[in-house]
Amino acid sequence: MRISICFLVLFLISCTGNTQNHVPQLRTQKQFIEWSSAPLYQKYGQVSSVKVVYDNKLDKLHFISAKEFDFHYEYCMDNLGFSGDLSDFNDVSYSGEKSRRFLLANINYYKALDKFTFELGPSDRMNIKHLELFFKKVKEDVFFADKFYLMLNTSHVNSIVNSTTNLPTITPEEIYDGQVYQPISKHKSFGRVRVINDWESEFKDILPTDIIILNTIPEVFPMVSGVVVTEFQTPLSHVTLLGQNRKIPICAYTKAFDTKSLLAFDNKVVEFKVEQDTFYIAMSDYDLSLLWRPGERIVLKKKLELDSLVPVNLLRERLSAAVGNKAANFGELHKFSKKLDFVTPESAFAIPFYFYQKHVNTIGAQTAINILLDKNNLRRSQDEVRKDLEAIQNLILNNEVNASLLIDIERMIIRLGGFRRMRFRSSTNAEDMEGFSGAGIYTSKTGEIGNPKKPIDQAIRKVWASLWSYNAFMEREVFNIDHSSVAMGILVHRSFPDEAVNGVAITSNLYRNEYMGFVVNAQLGYESVVQPNGDIQCDQFLCYPDETAAAYGESEGGIDIINYSSLNNGKLVMTNEEIQELANTLENIKRSYLRNHYIRTSYFHFALDLEFKLDKDTRKLYIKQMRIYNW
Repeated sequence: MRISICFLVLFLISCTGNTQNHVPQLRTQKQFIEWSSAPLYQKYGQVSSVKVVYDNKLDKLHFISAKEFDFHYEYCMDNLGFSGDLSDFNDVSYSGEKSRRFLLANINYYKALDKFTFELGPSDRMNIKHLELFFKKVKEDVFFADKFYLMLNTSHVNSIVNSTTNLPTITPEEIYDGQVYQPISKHKSFGRVRVINDWESEFKDILPTDIIILNTIPEVFPMVSGVVVTEFQTPLSHVTLLGQNRKIPICAYTKAFDTKSLLAFDNKVVEFKVEQDTFYIAMSDYDLSLLWRPGERIVLKKKLELDSLVPVNLLRERLSAAVGNKAANFGELHKFSKKLDFVTPESAFAIPFYFYQKHVNTIGAQTAINILLDKNNLRRSQDEVRKDLEAIQNLILNNEVNASLLIDIERMIIRLGGFRRMRFRSSTNAEDMEGFSGAGIYTSKTGEIGNPKKPIDQAIRKVWASLWSYNAFMEREVFNIDHSSVAMGILVHRSFPDEAVNGVAITSNLYRNEYMGFVVNAQLGYESVVQPNGDIQCDQFLCYPDETAAAYGESEGGIDIINYSSLNNGKLVMTNEEIQELANTLENIKRSYLRNHYIRTSYFHFALDLEFKLDKDTRKLYIKQMRIYNW
């Protein structure tokens, strides 16, 4: 037995031998199927696309086979007599000039909504007169005129389409909300299916060999072989990053608990594969004992000699084995900020591993850690593992921090400036590194000088104790990291009691290979973009550096919208100007990192994962974290 929600109609019917590569009309569904392919931008699942060109000079419409031509430029060069190079084409064919000859668009079909959309590229500056003409011409010559809409997917289109325009429109939010399938982590695995109806009562029995089907994503994610969930995820959520790091298949399918053929696999051993437009589950005789076999332990670098606090101006990547990767990367980020147009959180310094290790040695927690590490924790009862870890955490939490250290920390805070409310952030040697991001598995806490409700010593102990949380411990187990080589440092900087926007950005285009663009998730205030509450959604968009910052080719910036925050009434939480500033800053940081680290990989195949915020009062852009993005 096999189940698939494959995009059967659009992708399993092949061309019928017609060698023609363009037509003036699209009159049937069959014709659309034969001419369509997956869109260049893989922003949503289950979408097929046909390219269209309107020759403004000759008043002719050309529907183009997307199977024959990847780009409009190729078609215009081969069939419409364009003789310039790609740069020339982009200059004249994406402008808002009245004399513009070629009008370019994609027609995308969204299977889940049974709707067709007319979409411009993110850098297209087509004027409203051309847009209305182009849309009208297409609508007259297609079979789906009654379900054809202008997609409000770019900042430019949103700026020129207003209440006086009679075009039928659809928003990215409507597209996003109407989807039923989302590929989250496109991998393949084997395992035993477990349908989880009540997480709280069933999670303790979940095994690493399980492929779980569940309604909601828990805050602490167990080690499993795959996941089908009914809730959509952002590309930068902890779940998405977890799937990519672990290389396990994860997808969202809103109808999972309504699909009897899927639920029938409960307690069966299967092969599970996630693809862009579908997932597959099929019965298998795979030997599950072959899964999660430990190899050679990964021993991390850990230096305990550095016994003094380190101010940000002295933090460098070479200190990562003593202060942790987050603090070391922050030092590099701070160095970049001195030359580029952004700031990092003020009053920053690091508390090295030395102080954590001294604490656990003094209170006897190291003995409990050693006993735990002598056990086979991957195969033990997970409830027993949790109890052992909780005992270690309680020892760390219930014993006082060294008084001399607290005095030094307060002196450092006062010396660095006027801020007294500080953020204490985890900085281990088992996070923010190539091959293991550790996103979301450790804790950050706020402490304030003189505030009995948020004492500094309590914040420090909670951060130290998070090294031995169940989530963190099991994530390291998955990657076979030697726990005895792990240590916790702390990055300290000013806290932001009020922030206008918080967000995460990846300095690569995750939706289109070998193409400019950065993926951004942004949200109002403190609401998390990686672990949102309930049904809350954040802004998701692609942004592009403009000509003042772009490293490759000519770029005019732009914003390509995927979804809107559910907290901001259908508007982006940042202005177009703020987004452009962010895009340029991301580009400058990426280029600086590549140059300073002599990285030889392709610009398009390398990405940084950065966290940012806008201050509530000034809306100043702060970059607060930087790490390599693990594909």
